[in-house]
Amino acid sequence: MNLNLQYKKTFQQDNKSQNYTQSSQVKNYDSELSKSEENDVDAINKLAENYYNQGNFIEAIALCHRVLINQPNFAPAYKTLGNILQAQNKINAAIRAYSLAIKINPKFVEAIVNLGSMFYKKGQIDEAMITYRKAINLEPDIAAAYWNLGKVLEQEGRFYEAFFFQEKALEIQPDLVKNVQKNNQDSLFKKWHSQ
Repeated sequence: MNLNLQYKKTFQQDNKSQNYTQSSQVKNYDSELSKSEENDVDAINKLAENYYNQGNFIEAIALCHRVLINQPNFAPAYKTLGNILQAQNKINAAIRAYSLAIKINPKFVEAIVNLGSMFYKKGQIDEAMITYRKAINLEPDIAAAYWNLGKVLEQEGRFYEAFFFQEKALEIQPDLVKNVQKNNQDSLFKKWHSQ
């Protein structure tokens, strides 16, 4: 199956009731892009990310759709689409979107970490751990993968390993967690030492 057909399947399965390509719902985004950016998939995807960050999912999906119709092998648009679907709690569709991004670019670490998070949300713990480890192997300085793997291991009662991965995450990115999460780390440290 070619990527354009896979995209259509991913896009349509979870949005049957909403047709994002109807002209009544899709505004003219060209006014928000410079003349040189109108056909630039990077610029259009960045605009989609901006809409996603603002919670404007319809607009964000419409822009992802625009990118993927024109360039079906553009992995960042699948990651953006996955983020939008995840925010809408459409986990299976998000998994498909992230998987397509990874199929196009097997070293797309952000999409790999996000895919691991979707496996975790579905309770597929082994798949989540494998996916986070894959991200770490590809990019050893990705703090989010270490942190997320540590959280999964903590949930599984594997406190020694969890502590190691969470400490590594904080070593890479000290501001990764706020004070509330720091308190969680302290409680993990206590659990680890009480074993």
